[in-house]
Amino acid sequence: MIVKTTVEPRSSFLSVDKDLNLIVTWLLKNNNLCKLLYYTDKQALNHKALTDEQRYDMLNKQIKIVPKIYVDGSVLTYIVISMDNFTPSGNAQFRDNIISFDIICHFDQWQLLDFELRPYRIAAEIDSMFDNQHLTGIGELHFMGMNQIILNDEFAGLTLMYQATHGGEDKKGAPNPANEEKLKKNYT
Repeated sequence: MIVKTTVEPRSSFLSVDKDLNLIVTWLLKNNNLCKLLYYTDKQALNHKALTDEQRYDMLNKQIKIVPKIYVDGSVLTYIVISMDNFTPSGNAQFRDNIISFDIICHFDQWQLLDFELRPYRIAAEIDSMFDNQHLTGIGELHFMGMNQIILNDEFAGLTLMYQATHGGEDKKGAPNPANEEKLKKNYT
């Protein structure tokens, strides 16, 4: 008989990696978003869709889960995803939190065609994907606000914030396959 001498940790923080994986997967499936990040010219949305290899090359370079940007001489646009402000949810297995999307863009790339601005177009893509959506395991996301951020004389952007609220569906552990089907329909 084997006696277990260690106890596995039970914490909602252990699901952060799974939640970030789900969010990044959704972002990579959005063709318009990927074009806005990958192509640097004003007609980014008129380019052909990215290959899977091009999409995955953006991981940890332009779509980041670690809040550090390496400026390597390339003038890129970045999305930094972070989770913060964890609070009790009434469900011992989950904690409510805020998910933030920092959209960082070089000033030379802000302008798209006409009066369209790249950071706001990226924000629109992200908002259309996540606002009032239920992501299995993460909970239901509700838009909390958006702020402009200025990093220096070359880079600025926007921060989108969503409250992730865990409710009854999370307590039951019931998946919501309707959202996955909606994502496939809208973004593939």
